[in-house]
Amino acid sequence: MNNKFALMICMILISLSFVAAVSIRDVSSSPAEVAPGEVINIIIDVKNIFEYDVTNLNVKLILEGVDVPFAPYQSSSEDYLDELDKDDREDFKFKLITLPSTRTGIYKIPVIITYNYEGENDTILKGPIKEELISVIVNSEPELKVSLDDSVVLVKGKENVVALKIINSGLSDVKFLYVGVVDAAGLKFLSEKEQYIGDINSDDFDSVDYSIFVKSDASSSITLQVTLNFMDATNKEFTETSNLVLKTYSFKEAVEFGLVDKPKIIFPLTISILVLGYIAYRILKKRKLKKSRR
Repeated sequence: MNNKFALMICMILISLSFVAAVSIRDVSSSPAEVAPGEVINIIIDVKNIFEYDVTNLNVKLILEGVDVPFAPYQSSSEDYLDELDKDDREDFKFKLITLPSTRTGIYKIPVIITYNYEGENDTILKGPIKEELISVIVNSEPELKVSLDDSVVLVKGKENVVALKIINSGLSDVKFLYVGVVDAAGLKFLSEKEQYIGDINSDDFDSVDYSIFVKSDASSSITLQVTLNFMDATNKEFTETSNLVLKTYSFKEAVEFGLVDKPKIIFPLTISILVLGYIAYRILKKRKLKKSRR
């Protein structure tokens, strides 16, 4: 009975040592962050930490999952090695392409490692399957552009609304977007100079309005500095500055250029006609009274 118990304990200890026979020691990728539709090279460093050599070592990336937006590119999703001596390390190389529709973020790729080892009497035994995870960052440099809305017309001596359009023309989403403007000569901001937009997805846009009073002596061309503060999908912070040129007009110029409607004078004209008609009526009435007296 004691011999059976001791043999059982020995077998458990041996099997536990087999669980950690090989281990991923390092993972590197080039580039470090891959954009949607681009190719990435992944190197997985595997070490034999078992006290014996292992054979038929196979490392496989599991790419079939819904949440794994990668496919093998000019290679296989598996890499193979005939033998790995104890304490030795070997690089397993993979070439993947990111699916074009992939959203930016961090993606986990399951890795399965299998191997054989030599048992008693030169018998070849299968080692336990080892499952691990590696991660790949899908990201690209954000590309935000600021422009003026086409309908913006700034008239001197009046309160105006400036609409800024922020376009995300890049492949990655942005979040926590703040838009800020800097004081400029000839302008007085009537609304908050820093405004919060939030998220803008790739190939999308948003806009923000500023109420501005343009002084009568303002220049006909004013440079407005706009600052964007935001984060990308990996929470990396960005600050971008753009300069927009604002054109200002006197009311007369705006009317002449057809930028604003001409003032309507129908009502004053009607009043003038009525007043003139009343005066003519009074004059005619007085003449009739004079004739009747004669």
